[in-house]
Amino acid sequence: MSVHIESPLGFTAEFPPHTQPLDDSTAGPDTEQYGLANGVLVTVIKDDTSVQGAPQANGWAHLMADFYLEDRAGTQLAEGELNLPGKAAYAVVVGYNDAGGNGKVAATVGLWESGRFLGVVVVWPYLDAGVEPRLDILKEIVAGIRVS
Repeated sequence: MSVHIESPLGFTAEFPPHTQPLDDSTAGPDTEQYGLANGVLVTVIKDDTSVQGAPQANGWAHLMADFYLEDRAGTQLAEGELNLPGKAAYAVVVGYNDAGGNGKVAATVGLWESGRFLGVVVVWPYLDAGVEPRLDILKEIVAGIRVS
């Protein structure tokens, strides 16, 4: 059974079971964060004043990925369109080590749907090079978000 979210940021979502909304987003204003099973963190960002179309949404994904590439000395693992019905969703996926030296994967996604933009950042623990990046996790999460 999925967890239904209705956000004041202008989206609804069907997230996997055991999703927990976090009371205080550490990502700043106009953001919401959700903890999913197995250490997955989802941040949804309302940034529709700076993004006015699908091409700019792609640029947003690259701009946000720069944090993980430069500040976290990460390595780009993948990038491209997620090919989800009814929406344009472009992702840049980066592997990096967190402050404790633990391997993580961060996917920054520019989501354009119904003439509106949302940014999505999904971070999960890195398992091993044979299975990363696990784009199925990313697609499931982003497919569950509907911009209203």
